[in-house]
Amino acid sequence: MKLKLIRTNLQPTYTEGELWLNDKFFCYTVEDKVRAKAGLWQRIVKVYAQTAIPYGTYPVLVTWSNRFKRMLTGVFNVPDFVGIRIHNGTSAQSSAGCPILSSTRASPGRLINQTAPMNTLNDMILQAQKTEKITIEIV
Repeated sequence: MKLKLIRTNLQPTYTEGELWLNDKFFCYTVEDKVRAKAGLWQRIVKVYAQTAIPYGTYPVLVTWSNRFKRMLTGVFNVPDFVGIRIHNGTSAQSSAGCPILSSTRASPGRLINQTAPMNTLNDMILQAQKTEKITIEIV
């Protein structure tokens, strides 16, 4: 299974995007600010809880999240980041570096807080990870 997060609108305090699964649109995203162009990541540009994860391709698995106390989709091997989870929320303020999911945009930089996209993604990845490698490409 291949996830692709396409960043569509980079703003000073947030980043809007779309999440695609196997080349099909899945939902909208919002993240923290992108602080480095593709291929130019350096640790010094990171501001804790205010920086989107660097462009690249990363392994994805559903695992236990101690912070959220439930199984969640995690993004692993991200340079200078730990604990990245794909979850629900409303804005970059919900993020701390994590991609936030929703089926509906509320306004620029804001999503309607919905658990359905997160739960559906978790279920799909949990089943797929039994038989295949799963990655997310951030472009």
